[in-house]
Amino acid sequence: MLPSFERFTFLPQENNLTIDQAHEWHKLHSPNFPAFVYPDDDGQQHYITWKELRNAINTGVQYIKAQIPEITQESRTIREPLIVGILSSAGCFPIHLPFYHADYLSNVADHLVSSTFLLSNIQLTHLSSSRPILPYPISPRNSAAGVAHLLKIKQVKHVWVSEGPMQLLFDGALKHLEPEEIPARFVYPTYEQLFLQSHATTSEENQDNILSPVPLDLPAIILHSSGSTAFPKPITISHQMLMEWGIPANGSNRSSIQYSGYIRSIPNPLSRKAPTVPERFLQEMIKTKTTICFTLPSFIEVMAWATDPQSVEVMRTMKTVYWAGGPLSEHAGQHLSSQGVSLSMMYGATEIGGVFHFTGKTYAEGCEWFRLSASTDPVFLPDSVESNVFEIVFKVAEGHHLAVINTEIDGVPAYATSDLVERHPNNPNLFKIIGRADDQIMLKQSISKNPHVKSAVVFGRGRTSNGVVIEPVSHDEAEQLGLEGFRNLIWPNVEDANYYAPAHSRIFKEMIILASRSKPFIYTAKNTARRGALIKEYDEEIENLYKTVENSAQTDIPLPSEFDGEYGGWSIDATRNFVREVVHSIMKDGSKNMSDEDDFFAYGCDSLQATYIRNTILYALRQVSSSSNIQNLPTNLVYKHPTVNALTEVVSRGSKRKTDITDDTARQRRLQDFIEKYTQNWPKHQPGSVRGLYPEVVLLTGSTGGLGSQILAELITTPSVTLIYAFNRPSKISSRQRHIKAFTDRGNDLSLLDSKKIIYVEGDTSVQGFGINFELFKQLRDSVTTVIHNGKSSYVKILVFFLAHAHDLAWRVDFNISLISFEPAIRGVRHLIDLALASPHTTPPRLVFTSSIGIVKLWANIPVIPEAPINDIDIINSTGYSESKWICEQILETASKETSLEPVIVRVGQICGGINGNWNAREWFPALVKVSLVLKALPEREGLVSFIPLQTTAKALVELRHSFSTFANLVHSTPITWNDMMKWVSEELELPTISYSEWLRRLEDVPRTLELLVDNPALHLLEFYRTAITPAGEKEKETDLQRHEAMGIVSCETTNTIVNAPSLHLDQLSRLSRDDIRRWIKYWNLSKWNFRGANKEL
Repeated sequence: MLPSFERFTFLPQENNLTIDQAHEWHKLHSPNFPAFVYPDDDGQQHYITWKELRNAINTGVQYIKAQIPEITQESRTIREPLIVGILSSAGCFPIHLPFYHADYLSNVADHLVSSTFLLSNIQLTHLSSSRPILPYPISPRNSAAGVAHLLKIKQVKHVWVSEGPMQLLFDGALKHLEPEEIPARFVYPTYEQLFLQSHATTSEENQDNILSPVPLDLPAIILHSSGSTAFPKPITISHQMLMEWGIPANGSNRSSIQYSGYIRSIPNPLSRKAPTVPERFLQEMIKTKTTICFTLPSFIEVMAWATDPQSVEVMRTMKTVYWAGGPLSEHAGQHLSSQGVSLSMMYGATEIGGVFHFTGKTYAEGCEWFRLSASTDPVFLPDSVESNVFEIVFKVAEGHHLAVINTEIDGVPAYATSDLVERHPNNPNLFKIIGRADDQIMLKQSISKNPHVKSAVVFGRGRTSNGVVIEPVSHDEAEQLGLEGFRNLIWPNVEDANYYAPAHSRIFKEMIILASRSKPFIYTAKNTARRGALIKEYDEEIENLYKTVENSAQTDIPLPSEFDGEYGGWSIDATRNFVREVVHSIMKDGSKNMSDEDDFFAYGCDSLQATYIRNTILYALRQVSSSSNIQNLPTNLVYKHPTVNALTEVVSRGSKRKTDITDDTARQRRLQDFIEKYTQNWPKHQPGSVRGLYPEVVLLTGSTGGLGSQILAELITTPSVTLIYAFNRPSKISSRQRHIKAFTDRGNDLSLLDSKKIIYVEGDTSVQGFGINFELFKQLRDSVTTVIHNGKSSYVKILVFFLAHAHDLAWRVDFNISLISFEPAIRGVRHLIDLALASPHTTPPRLVFTSSIGIVKLWANIPVIPEAPINDIDIINSTGYSESKWICEQILETASKETSLEPVIVRVGQICGGINGNWNAREWFPALVKVSLVLKALPEREGLVSFIPLQTTAKALVELRHSFSTFANLVHSTPITWNDMMKWVSEELELPTISYSEWLRRLEDVPRTLELLVDNPALHLLEFYRTAITPAGEKEKETDLQRHEAMGIVSCETTNTIVNAPSLHLDQLSRLSRDDIRRWIKYWNLSKWNFRGANKEL
């Protein structure tokens, strides 16, 4: 259930407000009602209220005025709107607006900033105290030439450009402009600047009454057409149209956020920008308990939402799944409908807005059918070629004004859409889009310029890509050239069209069909090819072509020639060069500035290109590898490994020939290669001339996380520490604000953050010089006496390989990611070693590295984890995360032998709740307790529990900077039994205990409903709980089980660790007790997990 909120006050339909004024109205009437909800990395929901949203819009207004001062300087002399372009990765089409445009649908997480900032721009279209501006969002799906065309045609002089790929797209567009046409580039605001900085009301702003009447025919925004049929065309939308198009389409459903009171679910605006891929989108919907979904057909089809049982179950629990941007395949639609998923298509255009009826259900006739809104006045013109096919024309109506007028019907201005629809034979109110009267005009015009082409017909509606059937001028010549020869003959003309076309309209060479002499084109009286009839005539060829493309590959790319003789596969370097060539040859200009660590989809890779990349890689592997290796590769290979580096690791591993070399041997060599790579050419430590004692200065990385923030609190209160560099990756939120949140969450004294000891630094240890200015880097090098390199180390986060999306300074805890993806983290450790060895101090700084006891497999065949190196690779967990931690241990230990560095490698055990009981409720033990309320029992089992409180862990880590030993195992020095702990939990929650096997059986039987999946993260950790069941061979060693850690975790040797960390001494550290359990449960309840409330009937 959603939390309870104040009542939402509906906006009157007759309101005469602009869209930004509607937001102001809601701030006054529903200030604390949520407009948006987003999930954090722990799955907790966070809300943005109408008041917060409205304040952010006002902050954006002031930001614009500060960046473009002429709009205030010219306010009294010029009232002609200043057109301001907006080029954003998020598409910049506002999710607050009442209608949807597929060409602006986003593929990145930063929706909120882009749409809020657009509303700030819209507000400046009518304020009396400033020259009006007219925002002009440009779709990121346009080519560089398309962007240049849109800028040139409206003579744009100012452009907001978001970071990353959009900067590169803008740079490409500038090459198509004359010097005098180049607009000024402005930096996009951040989430922090809009939502977290207080809005100071200025005297200038007080000149404006936001709710003063505004002529609604004033222009509000310039959008543009998709560019599928020609270059995209700018289209001016008035304030009246923005509001009118969002008025409820029927009596019950309200289609837009300002009318409806719906709470819009969005990605986490605090996360680092990353493309929204189908799997992540689905998880975000689960976490926010979304009930209505707006998505793309490709999300439903490409990533197998339609065939994945869990995805289907999530969609089935929703009221409606709406899609736009193209048709859903007939197969996927029928399958989902048969599974009880309510599907509905959204239909509209930039020129007319959204004109479909919000039905809220799938029509019995099929999900591809739609009904037009009652507010529209459509006319259906019979197609001159096909029967029962019509072109839709919309006349201006009292409640439906049009942005473009291109015809007249019965004396009434109208817009002819060129959309061709089929009317349902039994229900005349239902229609289905079957194509366009002007399909791909630019493409056909370009191809037709070739003297060897007589006519061309474009196909591909409802497919992942378009294709074209071409009738040659001379069949004799075409047959003599052959298909490949003819494709090459006309290819320059196709490339010309592709150069200007948006990504979704481009055609691959393989998608060209040469018309057969036996199937000549049929023409109308106007000498126009009868498209519908011809597509039916060539249906078999088209279907065969799509099947071929699904298995097609670019075979002209040379295979790697450098092999690793010991296990028969391609070398890493040769594989990387090959993968890079494959990706760049398929993505072409879109990947020009893409690095090996950049995400393909952030640079515009589409589903067809992903298919080509996968197929080309599979073709290459078939030449050298066994079929079993290839069969193990997933169908969503490119989506799971969307960088050159990530794909390189998979391809190199898959290239092994069928030899006597085992997977284990190959893995050992791969890990050893990493160790060798980062243990070469150590710098020599050369002390400076100054001798003696130095003030203690600590470089702490990852200080905004749970453990990191607690270490920071400990360092602040350590008298001998005079200065602390709190080093973290850059973020939209300032370092100080992130630390305030971390301290608040864990019950630490916020006044500690006022300490003058702290210097906040934002950078990246994986790059030379840490990505900071040289003077600051030199300051670090010359002053630091201790480095504490803190990363995610809780062993459950290693063992439970499907917990994803947790981030820290260097290690991303996502266990679908291979070792190659963690190379930046490994490289960061080497850079920290080099920093320490470059110190002018008499001895290098101590480098304390947080590893984890979870690098060791469950039930590993060793008595204890030693306070020493672990050299047996066979007992190391096989996830990329665990392997990278183990490699760093090996690198540091090698450095300790070969240089003067004295590192301390600390393997951290399971950290439990700290001062206020804070313990992430999605980790395996809190999740186990939570789901036990549903199962109505807690599990018993043999073994010990050495959970260690957060504050004790942090204190011990700080103490270990003076350790006499290289290795330490940081767990509770006096463990308790599992069953003692469960006894206390049982009494607190009034639950019985049962055998672990029976508890696991009940867990496996829990239905995977949306509500239970959201509320019970244990359902996502089922494989871990299965792995933790006692193996048959271990049951015979009951005495050992009593001394062994529970859940199959190997016990740790701690003798030296306790000596070197006084806080672990028996007289300093109390055993876990019932009070600890009470503190955890209290925190979990306060954090809205409502443990008692989860106890419900299945």
